[in-house]
Amino acid sequence: MIAEAILYNYYLLMPPMAYGKSIRLFLIEGDPSGRWKCELSNWTGLAYRIPRSMVSKCSDRSDLSNSGVYFLIGRSDDQLRDKVYIGESEDVLYRLNQHISNGQKEWQDWIECVVFISKDNQLNKAMIKYLESSIYDLAVKADRAEINNANRPRKSSLSELDAAEMEEYLDILMLLMETLGYKFLEPFQTPQQKENALIFYLSSKNSGYDAKGCIVDDGFLVYQDSVVSDGIADSFKSQGYNILRERLITEGIIKERVFTRDHLFSSYSAAASVIVGHNANGWLSWKDASGKNINSIMSSIQSDSN
Repeated sequence: MIAEAILYNYYLLMPPMAYGKSIRLFLIEGDPSGRWKCELSNWTGLAYRIPRSMVSKCSDRSDLSNSGVYFLIGRSDDQLRDKVYIGESEDVLYRLNQHISNGQKEWQDWIECVVFISKDNQLNKAMIKYLESSIYDLAVKADRAEINNANRPRKSSLSELDAAEMEEYLDILMLLMETLGYKFLEPFQTPQQKENALIFYLSSKNSGYDAKGCIVDDGFLVYQDSVVSDGIADSFKSQGYNILRERLITEGIIKERVFTRDHLFSSYSAAASVIVGHNANGWLSWKDASGKNINSIMSSIQSDSN
């Protein structure tokens, strides 16, 4: 028999004036690399996290044939962020198997999926279309992942009551997605952090780059109007960070060597490497106005705390 083991049951502390929420994650095979089932107390919804290789085993989960929304999740070509397809179906398991069997007609590089349904199968077609479109808009606005949908899903029209219910469902979906380790629906909360941040600089007259940015909770934020190098090293052309640089140019985030808006990088080194045009250690490259690099500042903070 399949072992259904409770991974943990814990409380998430919410912002002031809010209340805690109890979430239960189950390991269906008793193995973290297998399928997960995720529930929230007093919520009629249900989430599954399923490795692609285990979709074929999901016939033992009758509720996966309910209507719902789902995410196919892989990695972008530069391997630096998630690549995501967002979908909906009145029979989610059937649709997941379709994605696999369609071969080259559809994106096949996804490695796992996350499914959201209701335990009582009360999500109708209009509701899941509303959710799909809302989720797509959140993912595009957050700009944390490469969205693989060819077109924006059309949002269905719902009654005021149903729309309010779906907005509540969406709030819980976002909470559970982050609990499962995915943040690509969460907007970057950078303005206040940027306002109070210590600014770091990276510049070279010879190579033509001149950039500044700051450390934020999610990584390193490079400021609008920062300038990247006028060329790249030959050894850098096949590197992941150069693929990232080319993508930022293609997407218009870098235009004529200038950042057209603030852009968040996952690490100090990713930001530095894209700017200088070769592999760079961001801990050493980014320096404050006094010339201290991130590594020395962090070391000083650690020493003071001890």
